[in-house]
Amino acid sequence: MILDRQGSLADVITTVGSLSESRYPELVPMLVSANAEVVGEANIPARLVQDGSHVEAINELVAGADLDWVLVVDAGVEFTSTGLLAIAQKVASDPQCRALYADEFQLTELGARGACFKPDFNLDLLLSFPLSLCRYWFIRADVFRTEGGFDPIFADAMELEFILRLVERDGLVGLEHVDEVLLTSRVPQLRANPVEQVAIERHLEQRGYQARVESFLPGRYRIDYGHEVGPKVSIVVAVRDHLSLLQRCVDSLLEKTRYGHYELLLVDCESQEPATRQWLDGVEALDSEQVKVWRFAGELNYSAMVNAVAMSVESDYLLLLSHDVRIVHEDWLEQLLNHALRPEVGVVGAKVLDAMGCIEQAGIILGLHEVAGRTFVGEPGDAAGYMNRLQVPQNYSAVGSACMMVRREAFIAVDGMDAERLGAFYGDVDLCLRIRASGLLNVWTPDCVVMRDGIDLPVLAIDGALARQAALKAEREQMLQRWLPVLARDPAYNANLSLSGHGFGFEYGTRRVRHPLLPQVLCYPADATGCGHYRIRQPLEALREAGLVEGTFSGTHLTPVELERFGAQTVVFQRQIMDPQIEGMREVKALSGAFRVYELDDYLPNLPLKSAHRETMPRDVLKSLRQAVALTDRFVVSTAPLAEAFADLHSDIRVVPNCLPLPWWSNLRSRRRRGSKPRVGWAGGSSHQGDLELIADVVRELAGEVEWVFFGMCPEKLRPYVHEFHIGVPIELYPAKLASLDLDLALAPLEQNLFNDCKSNLRLLEYGACGFPVICSDVLCYRGDLTATRVKNRFKDWVDAIRMHLSDLKATAAAGDTLRAQVLGNWMLDGENLVRWRAAWLPD
Repeated sequence: MILDRQGSLADVITTVGSLSESRYPELVPMLVSANAEVVGEANIPARLVQDGSHVEAINELVAGADLDWVLVVDAGVEFTSTGLLAIAQKVASDPQCRALYADEFQLTELGARGACFKPDFNLDLLLSFPLSLCRYWFIRADVFRTEGGFDPIFADAMELEFILRLVERDGLVGLEHVDEVLLTSRVPQLRANPVEQVAIERHLEQRGYQARVESFLPGRYRIDYGHEVGPKVSIVVAVRDHLSLLQRCVDSLLEKTRYGHYELLLVDCESQEPATRQWLDGVEALDSEQVKVWRFAGELNYSAMVNAVAMSVESDYLLLLSHDVRIVHEDWLEQLLNHALRPEVGVVGAKVLDAMGCIEQAGIILGLHEVAGRTFVGEPGDAAGYMNRLQVPQNYSAVGSACMMVRREAFIAVDGMDAERLGAFYGDVDLCLRIRASGLLNVWTPDCVVMRDGIDLPVLAIDGALARQAALKAEREQMLQRWLPVLARDPAYNANLSLSGHGFGFEYGTRRVRHPLLPQVLCYPADATGCGHYRIRQPLEALREAGLVEGTFSGTHLTPVELERFGAQTVVFQRQIMDPQIEGMREVKALSGAFRVYELDDYLPNLPLKSAHRETMPRDVLKSLRQAVALTDRFVVSTAPLAEAFADLHSDIRVVPNCLPLPWWSNLRSRRRRGSKPRVGWAGGSSHQGDLELIADVVRELAGEVEWVFFGMCPEKLRPYVHEFHIGVPIELYPAKLASLDLDLALAPLEQNLFNDCKSNLRLLEYGACGFPVICSDVLCYRGDLTATRVKNRFKDWVDAIRMHLSDLKATAAAGDTLRAQVLGNWMLDGENLVRWRAAWLPD
């Protein structure tokens, strides 16, 4: 439904035109407009409306049309080409879905574009800031008709009122979100909307609340739920020295807490400083009913301490409060109870500011810092935050324990905190997740503000940096094993937002995929040069262009959360032989269901003695290889001899020969006989010292008969005999540079050893793509059907073969043409060669 409130034909044409570019074809555009001219020229089903009767018109059009889903948009929005396809995929896979929404780009009046990346359905965010979620909802047509469509009384808040009716009917079930950009719209204006406020009040009344709704800023609301009960709250403060901070916390709490039905439990966790112990003894001697000192003996385990308190008190609510918190507003406890007393809520967190008045805790985002992290840290305390989220109450998956209120009944129902495995770092996050999984909401509210200096007792209680690191690692592994899918897709966050820093940074386009229905492949290339391109980067790019897979590559291992978030079906590890790399592979095997492929192009256990890469190999490279390969589901190599040499390392070894990527090699041209003498040369990298020494005497012998051309490497002792030496270039420039050498004859010498026997014929392919005729060593890797002159590694054989070619340059050039035709016809990265790569990388 295109709603043309302004009577703009241009806006209507813009929206209809963008729909014509959609990859999803089953669309029925309809128009509701206040302009008769627009209705007459739109060429789509249309209804002319006057006096704000657009709601009735929409309802009538839906009632009379054969539709499965309905969406109302403003005229002028532009749909993305894939957004509707993503919506269709979602509803096809989720029969329970009643209504859903997606993300959007937004344009300012000056043309600047921003992004509105929304969380999954978030009841408290919807009620406190409707505009953040209540735009452009897809509604199932039968649900729309059953509910009687939009309510004309709420014409200025029709989507909000309708969605709230769905909440009243069946709760949050079937209200979904797709984190794909659906459309680009104009930035909506935040304005006072009395109809919107009435819709919220009516909804809360239907749910049994005598609530008061206040619009404290345009379009943003503060709700007082009007609870009549005043339950007892046990405020739990862990104490281990730091007396000055503790005293400030207690003094501020006693002076500035208006709500009186609480008890303050100071739990001494074996404080060592005499002043702290003396002060606690003095408090205990007061025998106060409101301020009590409890003793917790043994090694400090924060989770165990909280569990012990929870099982001992009779209060309905626990308030976990850090010892370094300072109370600044008298109604802080009432603001927490305002949400905690709602039967659908299990946990409530506060806005915590640091000593400078900046954000210290404002909800926790899952996936940050590899497990979970505090968001908006360091922003000014009065900042609005992304999508104004620092201004309004909302549902988070977890909140921090610096100031956290928990329904004691819910705490006990999930067996409290995990004292055995999560005693210091992630116990609060795990608790929130288990309470959320039980069906309750976790709420963060900016209306309760406290301040702290940020000293975490549970962490400081672990003596020594190494011990703290070990404890953190153990808790991290436990959280990943327990919650990885949830950590990767926090419903309070968005997959288009970054998992780095303090959250809410843009990551749109990073590691995203163009075709989500294709198999997703994540590759870890070993380098950014030769093998990394030929065996990983170029095959992946060619597969993507051919529409056979989707995916990306990364120079570093993704964290388990990032990998889970990416959703790779296959992970390809190329030449991963160092201990940190192998440890990362172990983590992938333990935590990910992805198919794992190991890729190798060389026989690493026996590098040539003069290879520049020998010193970079692990001391026992074969042991490292065995460990790495054993962690994968398949082993892919470039040649049959390499597969035979590694036959005992894996039960599933696939051979995929090297091929040349078309963009680099398919259209090269070189000139012949442009030198005063025949141009004879060699090209390659810095690891061929031993190979070039094979032809050192040949170079000297023929220096007067040819122009020697070397590219990439040239031993110093050969420089006096070389006509041209070209230094190496970046890999993407290598093909064109090689062709520009205009060689009349190219040489490919290789030492006779197991390493070279296992190599591929890549050098012949590269020379052939340039049309160079080739003389090569008669070694295993160069044997086959490719046209080349093969010689034994003897001085006479090399010299005779070169002079033979020089004696008939016409026939030599014809051999180069034949080789080029063979390479371009059979050895390019396309067709069946690509299918072979796909089969090797994907599970059978």
